[in-house]
Amino acid sequence: MPGSIGRRRPPNTPPARPRVLVVDGHQDTREMYATALSHFGFETVTADDAARAVERARATRPDLIVTEVALPQHDGFRLLDDLKRDAWTRAIPVIVVTSLVESAVRERAGRAGCAAVLGKPCLPEDLARAVRTVLAPPHPLGPGR
Repeated sequence: MPGSIGRRRPPNTPPARPRVLVVDGHQDTREMYATALSHFGFETVTADDAARAVERARATRPDLIVTEVALPQHDGFRLLDDLKRDAWTRAIPVIVVTSLVESAVRERAGRAGCAAVLGKPCLPEDLARAVRTVLAPPHPLGPGR
């Protein structure tokens, strides 16, 4: 169910449905992406700001986080810093979906360790495709094989 906090999975147990934390300060956008990702087979959890995102990430252990850069109170880059400093959340891949598409924002997101940066408006199916790509296990023979 979008926006709910799910149960924790036992360690080393693959998810039946990969869990995605969707972080956006705009309720309509947050709900749209959470609902769409649920439709595409993902379990979703939501947060409306950076502080709640860290709290939810620690509580629910998502497989991936989707966040906007422009968040209330603290920006998405502070969220990324907070996630990388926390032992429980540092390994969670992050996709940034933002209306701030300047090259400096993309470069900063890359330096912060984001797995992907998508510009808004972003179609839900494009977001689902990016989530699947980031969560896909690496090919045993390496990239491009």
